Amino acid sequence: MYDYHERMFLARLSLKNFRNHKNSSFEFNKKTNVLLGENGQGKTNVIEGIAYLSLTKSFYATHDAYAVNLGQNLFEVEGVFIKDSDREYSVRLAYSLEKREKIYSINKGVVEQLTNVIGRFPLVICSPEHAPITSEGPSERRKFVDLILSQSNATYFKNLIDYRKVLRQRNAILLEGLKSKKNFDEELEPWTEQLLRHGSYIMLKRKQFINEFGEFITFAYKKIVNESEEPSLEYEPSVDVREASSDSDIYDLFKKKINEKSNEEKKMGTSLLGPHRDEFKMMINNLDLRRYASQGQHKTFLVAMKIGEFRYLLERCGEPPVLLLDDIFSELDRERSSNLLSYTGTLSQTFITTTNPISFENVLTDKNDVTTFYIKNGIVERYEPV
Repeated sequence: MYDYHERMFLARLSLKNFRNHKNSSFEFNKKTNVLLGENGQGKTNVIEGIAYLSLTKSFYATHDAYAVNLGQNLFEVEGVFIKDSDREYSVRLAYSLEKREKIYSINKGVVEQLTNVIGRFPLVICSPEHAPITSEGPSERRKFVDLILSQSNATYFKNLIDYRKVLRQRNAILLEGLKSKKNFDEELEPWTEQLLRHGSYIMLKRKQFINEFGEFITFAYKKIVNESEEPSLEYEPSVDVREASSDSDIYDLFKKKINEKSNEEKKMGTSLLGPHRDEFKMMINNLDLRRYASQGQHKTFLVAMKIGEFRYLLERCGEPPVLLLDDIFSELDRERSSNLLSYTGTLSQTFITTTNPISFENVLTDKNDVTTFYIKNGIVERYEPV
């Protein structure tokens, strides 16, 4: 059990011209913080602001411009994290609509490469925006895995960024070859080599991750559900590397398969193999979750994946990530909700959004564990239960 005093936590937050928050400020509890209010009043915007400080981007919107308050040109999100034996980190992110420019600073020092922020202030978010992880296509599950590995492994993150750049360039050459009916083998060769190199590393780390992550999901699922439901997650790579033990083995398998697909790739004008085509299969009692699970099971599996993400990052980063739970109780029954709250209350600093004034005192015995904020039309007030 970790001492809350030693854990990283977000002590303060301010939002200026951010969504419907003109100028909102918060002093947070080290343990549980509840954001209460009706839909559309600004609860999730607070969670989104915290995500900007940790991830430099929103989990909610596709473009930063959407987060600027209507009629304004600039939004600012500022916060103070406490970590490393009570050291303060003043973090600021500002986005200019006019310049289309985002500036991130830590203790007034501008961070030139935003990718360097990832993993500094680890974060886990569970939101309705993440429902597609269990219900939709494989790209959502790849994002889930990539975010965990990127926060815990800087080398993985670098390889992932490089792989995406190489993939775009290689696809452009393949498409140009298809359109022009010309042979671009010479131009394609160095990009194929880089695709193989970066892709082999990514597939190895994904394979290792899934082998380790299954026990985290099982543990979290049992904390929420007192039933005989057995969750599992399997790696289904586009190149069968499940028996490979090193990135050099994966490289050889990848190279062989990509050579076999060479003519087909040229006919299609795109790269047909690699990490961008991987899948991660989710199951309960060996049945495909996407085909057979109920809504409640989908929500429970998603929450278990997120709690598993938390525990994985805790082990890899050495400190508990901040936990953001955005409107996750709507499809969980009372028992599962109670089990979840009892468990998350022991983990780290937690933020919960809800439309109902749930009595958290029934779950968390110490009233000092919980601070509740009532939010209406972007205006924030402290909420005291009757």
